[in-house]
Formats: sequence, C-alpha cells, structure tokens
Amino acid sequence: MSYISPNKIVYPGECCPALLTDLAHLLPFQVISNGAYTKMEYSPYGEDSWTEITLPVTTVMTDGFFIHSYNGEPLASELPCGVYEFRLTAGETWYFEPIMIEDFDITTNEFSKVDELMTPFKFTEQIIDTTPLIAPCDRILPFMFRTTNATSGTVTVTMVDSDGAETALTITVHTGVIDGKTYYWHRGECLYPFLTCGKYYLKIVDGANTYYSVPFVPECGISDIPDGYQPMRDMNGCVMRDTDGTILYEECSDIPPDEPAIKVRFGYLYNWFAAIDVRIAPVGWHVPDAAELVTLSNFLGGDAVAGGKLKEIGTDNWNTPNTGADNSSGFTLLAGGSRSDTDELNGAFHTGEFYDLLVYGAFWTTSDAGPGAPTYGRAAYYSAELLTPTAEHKVGMSIRCLRDTSVGWVAGEQVTDYDGNIYDTVQIGTQVWLVQNLAVTHYNDGTLIPNVTDNAAWLTLSTGARCSYDNDESNAFTI
Repeated sequence: MSYISPNKIVYPGECCPALLTDLAHLLPFQVISNGAYTKMEYSPYGEDSWTEITLPVTTVMTDGFFIHSYNGEPLASELPCGVYEFRLTAGETWYFEPIMIEDFDITTNEFSKVDELMTPFKFTEQIIDTTPLIAPCDRILPFMFRTTNATSGTVTVTMVDSDGAETALTITVHTGVIDGKTYYWHRGECLYPFLTCGKYYLKIVDGANTYYSVPFVPECGISDIPDGYQPMRDMNGCVMRDTDGTILYEECSDIPPDEPAIKVRFGYLYNWFAAIDVRIAPVGWHVPDAAELVTLSNFLGGDAVAGGKLKEIGTDNWNTPNTGADNSSGFTLLAGGSRSDTDELNGAFHTGEFYDLLVYGAFWTTSDAGPGAPTYGRAAYYSAELLTPTAEHKVGMSIRCLRDTSVGWVAGEQVTDYDGNIYDTVQIGTQVWLVQNLAVTHYNDGTLIPNVTDNAAWLTLSTGARCSYDNDESNAFTI
C-alpha cells in the first residue's frame, strides 16, 4: 500500500498547482517509512511518464522505522520548467501532489513566491503570517519538524485563533532525539468536535522553547475539492492511494477497520521448478545456490553445528528435543516439512503426500548435483547438523532467499514481496538472509504461481508450483 506524503498540501484552486519551487531545488520534506530509500522520480502532471532524479536524501532509523529527509539542498542538475508530480520509493511508494517548477531566485530572510502561494505545514520559532493552508475540519494537518533545541520531555499544544485566544489540544505529538536533533511529529488522527471556521495557528511549547505553525483555515467541505488537489492526510489513511496513485479512501469513516495481523509461519512449499525461476524472489534477492549454503555453514562453524545455530529455539515449530537449537545466527529456521515426489522413502513410496512437519526444516538451493538431483539445506529436530542432501525436482520444500549483495543493507531492514508479505532480514557473515520462509503466491512480475493441491497433479508437474503443508493455509501463515 502506498500513502500520500503527510507534509504537503495544495490550494484547491483550478488554475495551477499551488506548491512552487525553482529549477535547482525541491521543497524540503521528511517521510517515515518501513524501507530504505530507493529513488525519487518526477513525471509531467497527468502523463504517468516517470524520470529518476538524484536527490541528496539523508536517512536515520529509530524504533524500526526509517526517517528520510531532504532539506532543500541544490540538486545535481536543474529540473525543467513545468508542472510535475513527484514520487518517492522507500519500501513503499509516496506520491506528492503537483508542484510547479519556475525559473526564479529564492530569496533569503524575506517571503518569496513560495511563501505567497502556499507553504508546507511547517513550524518556526517565530510567528509567520502567510497565505493560510486549506485544512480539513476533522483533524490537524500531519507534520514533522526538527530543531537543534533540546526537549524537556513535556510538550503542550494549543490552537490560537485570529484574536489571540488559545484552546488546548489533546493531539498526540511524538518527540525523539536523533543524531543530536529533536524531532516532533504528529500523524493527523481524527478530531472531534470538528474545528470551526476561522484562521488558526498551532503553538507548541516544550520547556523553554516555543514553536509556531504557519496559519491554516479549516474547511469541512474539503471532499468537494477536485481530484489532484486533495489535501494531504496522515499515514493511517484518510486519502490513501494504491500503487498506481489512485485514491482509494478520502474520509476516515470510509477506511475499513484493521484486519488482524497476519504473519508468515512456515510459508509455502515450492517445487524445484519454482525455486530456479529467477522471478520467485523479491527484486534484489535470489534463491541461494549450494556454494552459498556452504559459505553460510562455514561461517557458523561447519555442518556439525550450523543447523543448531540456524534453528529457532523451543518446540513451537520443532519436535522435542530440538537438539542444539540456539538461533545465534538470527536465521530462525522452522521445521516446515516437505511434500513428496514418487521416490521411495523409508521403505514406502510416497505419491505427493505431505510429511515431516516439525521434523525437518528444509529449503531449496538452485544447484543440481546431477541429473534430477538438486541440492537443498536441511536441519532436523534431533540434531545440530546442517545437511546438504539431494532431492527430486518435484519434491515440495521451503525457500529462504538471499540478498544479491550486503552492500547498502541496514540493520532492521524489511522486505516486501509482490503479495505485500513483509519479511525481516539478518546479516550472517557477508550474507544477508530473509528471516522467514517465502510465502508469495506470485512471481515478482505478477505471474501467478499455481497452487496445486491434488497429489496426482503434483506428480506430473514440470513447471513451478506451490502448496501449503496439508493444503492448510494456517500452516503458511498465522494470525
């Protein structure tokens, strides 16, 4: 899911976008995301033709979130004049409302054309009277700002009207100290009673320091603003877009209640044909080969102990006694079992049956040790070993993905697959691995991976397929 950036709003006029900048700068912004910064792009307004630009973005991480900041520094190359939309990719895609680029000089210490037309919802240590922002009547606009002043730990917020009368607000303003600077942010949750007509500004008092917002005017008929000039809303919804930028919800009351959190458990079982398809992994990741599995084992001290260092501790997802399990690697291997081919197993022929749940944690490599004998990694509940036996192409096993490179990886980084499943990551030696088994139903180009439940049909496969253990989705995911 993609959200509109929470720190931009435009005037609901019909002549042109109200935000404006010059050729060599973008308007400053900060975005809180679940992923590392990837790129910034712009497109002529309404044309959906995107061009990447180099942007000096700085990133810090706190409480598991990335905060990406651009402070208005000059760009490496000038932008063309015109009206453009901008989008930022950082784990998810953030769409900015239209901005007009004109050839003019930004002045200092005085109001410029940027301020006269419209400004982002910002705070300063002085009261500034500019053209007021148009704001919804059922919430305070989302904001984030930072200062070099220290925080006292106690923040009070009041709303000041044009007569100077102050009204205390109970909105939530979060504070945090990052890299020596104090950050303040508010995500724009709904308010009741609604704000009445008038011109206001916010005053935030934190110990000896006071900060003032630019003025704003509440408007209860804001849903009538034409598309393309909708106000920016908070990260929780209230003007939420899909990945194509199409608005899904415009009012808080339209947003469905949160569903229970669904997490990957054992993930799906895939045949080898799916494992060797380069589209199976999220972009920037791949299914490891046998040599990469050897690298992992060697770093953990060799096959005799590596299995224990990979296995999740306890017996929730392993049979007892789960010998040697300490998960010191952070890999968190689970015993997701397998689905058989037609080979003889323990004196009996298995024909597409499921077996060994809680017994073995087995995951594919892309290496074929010989005709029809691909290699996989396997740990067992009764041993600390990591083995690399071979199987048949049609056996169903888990997939654990490896990052193409550890360069640029940041601790706490998460990865989202085509279906929207979120995976944690961990660095082990020079490698970066997903912490959960793959649970995606599509290749990364959107092609469906068939879910084959029938045993006989499974045995005839010569292309990629998946299934959940015992054809029970609760084995793939858990709430």
